[in-house]
Amino acid sequence: MWKQMLLTEQLEIQMDESNHLLEVRLSRTEQEETAIVRLNHAELIQILHTLLEINRSFRGDISYFHSVQDQIKPELDLL
Repeated sequence: MWKQMLLTEQLEIQMDESNHLLEVRLSRTEQEETAIVRLNHAELIQILHTLLEINRSFRGDISYFHSVQDQIKPELDLL
């Protein structure tokens, strides 16, 4: 069963808790067709992480962690 979580002039967000789905509806005007995006739980988590990273970038925050590329240490040639 869908439960409305947010409603603005351009954006409507609903969730289906039993099926772990999120639905986002975007509309600019009443005459235009509404764009609908449905996300499962994994996609929602990816979006959240992406939005948080964008927010940190906008604010100029420094990450508390490093990417996998930064964690790979080069092999040392000691000979």
